[in-house]
Amino acid sequence: MGSALTLYFFTTGTRTPLLALLSLRRLRNLAPIVLAYAGLGLVAGIVGDPVVAILALAPSPLIGPALARFVGAREETVGALLTGTIVLSFPVLLAAIPGLGPSVNVALFSFVLGTALASAVPMFRDAVLPIVDGARYVALAIILGGAGIAALAFVDPRAVGVAALVLLVGTLSAAIGALLFGGDGVAAAIGAGTRDPAVAAGLVIGSGLAGGAAVPLAYAALLALGLGVGKLLVAREA
Repeated sequence: MGSALTLYFFTTGTRTPLLALLSLRRLRNLAPIVLAYAGLGLVAGIVGDPVVAILALAPSPLIGPALARFVGAREETVGALLTGTIVLSFPVLLAAIPGLGPSVNVALFSFVLGTALASAVPMFRDAVLPIVDGARYVALAIILGGAGIAALAFVDPRAVGVAALVLLVGTLSAAIGALLFGGDGVAAAIGAGTRDPAVAAGLVIGSGLAGGAAVPLAYAALLALGLGVGKLLVAREA
């Protein structure tokens, strides 16, 4: 599981332009990230469950641009917001849950290494992009598949309810933050308000809380359902 999470972050780093961080100077991009983390941090504090804290403080889905493409949202905006959540999630997770230090540090190193290689040798990045993309989805499947095996039996109404709360608070906070400053509410909800269940599950299982992956697993199912509904609504409006 740890190797899959490392690969997941490394392959994401190879596709992440650091220039995307410059877009966070605009309030319409920065506000959704800050409000989502504030809202979800409050949820984590109220629930008082380390698994919920890991999910709430994780970055948005590392395949965010692909999700945006599926729904019909702005990929570049989602990608920029995703980069912001990745950069913020590492120190926040380390500060809130010190026991995650080894796993978070390895993930951070993998992400930075991938980003550095892509920036230093862009031709190499372009040449291996199809392989990198494939490896990223393989890593995602391994993590979620492992979480399903380890925690499917532990998914109960509480896990579903907590996952729904995290999804609702995150997306609404991010969308409101964007709309207040003239941003794209849908892109903000995806890129700043959702959380990556694979990252959360990988960290939870890596911490020895295999059954605790039930909440990220329930979140993954609700996120997929929400994206499917969003796709239908966008298609109907078109």
